[in-house]
Amino acid sequence: MSDAEVLPERTRMHKDDRRSAIIVEAIRIIGERGYQACSINELAKRCGLTTAGLLHHFGSKEGVLIALLKERDRRDADAISGRLGLHRDQDLSREQVLTMLHAIVRQNAGQPHLVRLYAILRAEALVENHPAGAFFLERERATFGLFAAVIEPHVADASATARQLQAAMQGLEVQWLRENCAFDLVAEWDKVADKLLH
Repeated sequence: MSDAEVLPERTRMHKDDRRSAIIVEAIRIIGERGYQACSINELAKRCGLTTAGLLHHFGSKEGVLIALLKERDRRDADAISGRLGLHRDQDLSREQVLTMLHAIVRQNAGQPHLVRLYAILRAEALVENHPAGAFFLERERATFGLFAAVIEPHVADASATARQLQAAMQGLEVQWLRENCAFDLVAEWDKVADKLLH
């Protein structure tokens, strides 16, 4: 084997670190091209693994996708709750609700590549039997339930307002991405939330 053919030496990583590195690379590829165009072989190669080595950690391409989505949500939830010092079961004032929603959008504004990834996957998951279909259905139900619960003391129809908040948040994010993040997503969101929670 010539010097040009020598493969880079694989570094030994702890299992959790290896999984995290794979997820980071998967986010990059799927964010660029979408889930359907993401090849498990390419992902393995870009992570310095064989395909079998990558599948050892996740079981399947679908396993990578679900792990990626869950990890992103976990990190965001930890960051937001830690920043605000809020507890899930406490009753929130209108100002605290607005602060919580503001924090969610501010978190997203700081990671447009992940917002793009979610927007792409959320749309792709509308296709029947998509591997992330159940994840997004459950996630949107959970978000709807959370929004409805925290705004109930402050609006006449918590169900309708929660749905409107969800739609406005997703819609503004798509517009923001389409315009290459050219407007202040957080400022526009704050105006919408203030109107919906009048």
